[in-house]
Amino acid sequence: MMVQLFMEEWLLNLRDIFAALFAWLVFPGFGFLFICAWAFDWLDRRIIARLQNRVGPPWYQPLADFIKLLAKEDIQLDNVSEALAALLPMLSLAAVLTASMYVPIANKAADAFEGDLILVLFLLSIPALAYFLAGWISGGVYGILGGNRALLQYFSYEVPFLIALSSPAILSNSWSIVHITRYQAATGWGLFMQPVGFFLALIGLIGKLKRDPLDIPKAKSEVVAGSLTEFSGRKLALWHLAMEMHAVLGTFLLVNMFLGGYSAFSPVLTILGFLLKSLLILFMLSATSVLYARMRIDQLANLGWRVLAPLALLQVIATIWMGG
Repeated sequence: MMVQLFMEEWLLNLRDIFAALFAWLVFPGFGFLFICAWAFDWLDRRIIARLQNRVGPPWYQPLADFIKLLAKEDIQLDNVSEALAALLPMLSLAAVLTASMYVPIANKAADAFEGDLILVLFLLSIPALAYFLAGWISGGVYGILGGNRALLQYFSYEVPFLIALSSPAILSNSWSIVHITRYQAATGWGLFMQPVGFFLALIGLIGKLKRDPLDIPKAKSEVVAGSLTEFSGRKLALWHLAMEMHAVLGTFLLVNMFLGGYSAFSPVLTILGFLLKSLLILFMLSATSVLYARMRIDQLANLGWRVLAPLALLQVIATIWMGG
């Protein structure tokens, strides 16, 4: 009898371990995020191409670009720390992968706890700081200038972005992303209750991803590739992968915070509904890149502190009033 109970308990623990590994490594974990990163990158490039009356790349192009970069020579510059140059893209990728464990996909997260929103926001700020350091240590003029621009841009969009994402948490009385999503399922999407907050969060996401019109740190016509000008080979491949996964994770975060995630009777419909909302935000990002020209860094600083930050504070005040 004791042996039978021991075996049943051992099998239950083994099942829990495999379930946790599946959630971390497959769905909604790293494997699913890798696939979404390349799929979203291809869709983004196709949408932008069609809006510009071009054809766009084939479906396998993002993966081919990644393999091509892995095969290219990794050039090391003089007076630059090889260990630090390799550590920065790995640190960015590790931060994004860690944050993905706490962002629900179709109402399912690999892990969750009260306060995971704060951890996710902290982890998603690491790639921006690593991007600045990459330009600073490169020693090149374009890299240093791009890094300085990245840091100034970070200070311009990050405060409104953080305040905007705190509004749904204040309204739901929880800092858990899963709880915020469930609260919206019962009361309505945050987009309708906090449209200003969604607008500010979308602008902040564009700034984080350094997309047009906020691609100031890597403007090709001005600073070549900014902080990544001196990077090549495997390091550059890891940088691109981290930024592509950052884009997907940021999109998923906005879906959970303002579009209520998605819930249906069928797991397949739940996943499809969640992905459709993510594609909607992706289309908004792509359309914004086509419609608007690049801003100057001083214009972004004025916009961030004179317009976006006051709007974010007004959003919080309105949220507190609604909660009361």
